[in-house]
Order: sequence, then C-alpha cells, then structure tokens
Amino acid sequence: MFLKSFSSVVVVVTLLVGNTAIAQTTNNQLAFHIQVGADHDGNPIILDAGSVQGSKYTILQKQGNGLTKTTFRASCTEGRLFSETSSIYSADGQLVTEKQTKQEITPQPGTPEANSMEIVCQTASNDSNQ
Repeated sequence: MFLKSFSSVVVVVTLLVGNTAIAQTTNNQLAFHIQVGADHDGNPIILDAGSVQGSKYTILQKQGNGLTKTTFRASCTEGRLFSETSSIYSADGQLVTEKQTKQEITPQPGTPEANSMEIVCQTASNDSNQ
C-alpha cells in the first residue's frame, strides 16, 4: 500500500536530498516530485506530480522520521483551495493516522499551498487549451 501510494521510496529520497525536482521510473511508472516550499527546519515540502488528477493533488512533508501526506482540491477558476485529507506515515511506511480535513484554506503567496495550487491550476489550464 505504501509503495502504491507514494510510487516507491523515491519520496523519502526526495525529502532527504531536497532537490527542486526529481523524476524516477519505478515499476514502469514515473514518479515525479516538485519542491514547492520548505518547513521551518528547511525540510522540503513536495508536490507529488503523479498524484494530480484534474485539480486534486497531494503534497508531502517530512514529519519526524515519517511523512505527512495532505490531499488538496483546487477550484482554479475561483482561486479557492480545499484541504481534503491528512495522513501520517511512519518511517517504515505504515499509516499511523488519517483524518478527513474538509476545510477551505486561504493560500498566501509564496507558501507551499499557493505554489502547488499555481502549478496544478496552470497544468489544468494548459491541458484544457490543447
């Protein structure tokens, strides 16, 4: 389940290495992650580009020895962003907690939430123009 959800251990490598973007092929799937910000300790906050489905997407953040996975849904035409779920995984990839958040977020310019929303909405706009 962990490998399917995160497309492999590349997420952990991405979070530890801290590169702006990393792409890797695993199990015949492309895992692509884009750094959209950093936390107070300098750890990267990552947009899982493989998770993008329309305007729904996931960002990943290191938390202790594990990861936090937050799913968002953007209303691109209205400029609104909604948090849908928040999951915490242990260092060995086991789901520790998962909760439905279902709340609107006001993304401030330059934050990981705003940066990821901008990327997802731009991609959705480009896809609809083709």
